[in-house]
Amino acid sequence: MFNEIIMTDRTTFAIAAAIYGAAFLFGLISLLMRRAYSRTIMFALLCGGFLIQTIALNLRGTEIKACPLGNPFEITQFLAWSLVLLFFIIGPAFRLRLLGGFTAGLATLLVAGSLALPSWDTPYPTGIFGDNHWIELHAALAIFSYGFFAILSLVSAMFLIQQHGLKKKQFKGVYQYLPSVQQLDLMARRLLITGVIVLTASLAFGAVFWINNFELVPIFKLTATCFIWLGYLTVFILRIQKKLVTRRHAIATIALFILAMASLWPVQSARDNEALIEGLPTQVER
Repeated sequence: MFNEIIMTDRTTFAIAAAIYGAAFLFGLISLLMRRAYSRTIMFALLCGGFLIQTIALNLRGTEIKACPLGNPFEITQFLAWSLVLLFFIIGPAFRLRLLGGFTAGLATLLVAGSLALPSWDTPYPTGIFGDNHWIELHAALAIFSYGFFAILSLVSAMFLIQQHGLKKKQFKGVYQYLPSVQQLDLMARRLLITGVIVLTASLAFGAVFWINNFELVPIFKLTATCFIWLGYLTVFILRIQKKLVTRRHAIATIALFILAMASLWPVQSARDNEALIEGLPTQVER
């Protein structure tokens, strides 16, 4: 009985949230003590949280027989998982100081926040994608692109903090540990480009299903997704034309990520239509 309790997906998600929270507190306390935190310890804590969350997502995926993206709770968990995964890929390449702490903070907010809202974890039919791999790939890529945009928003926040320090001529405290504004701006541009490419691919894969099953596609969900894609594409074009740079670019990407998060919830309203796909079993009770 003890093993069954420990291995439930929600309990495992809670353990992951606790580890992410410990990583964030470690970074925060180090900064309050006016010293840089150990990257090795931060990386180890994030690895631990990521591995536990991977197990939890696998447990949930086994239960629903699909990629766990069926309600706001699962979407938020998958987004947090994508965020940390991207940090592991991007962090060592750019060696951005404090990015691990910022990532831990956002991951804690997403994982713990979704756990604190039981109404988000609503039951729905198993086999939610009806063995349609195009739709499953579309959904996974869409949330993964939001992981890029989440990292982008963190980098933009770091840019705004560092720029504020430069304007006020403050070079101690948190400012001395942040990367240069040039490095942050370069990374923001690359993240924006990659995120737009992944979201575009997601829409392209989804279109394979939508063209032949348009009556099953919730208009509001489709409109919201396209609106977010158009928003990031517009920022990308304006960035290339050098009409939206530095502070305005950072503010725009943060605002768009907030809108992107808000647009995720229409996914839940789409489930009744998706249940019309043939072969969906009965609901899962949790």
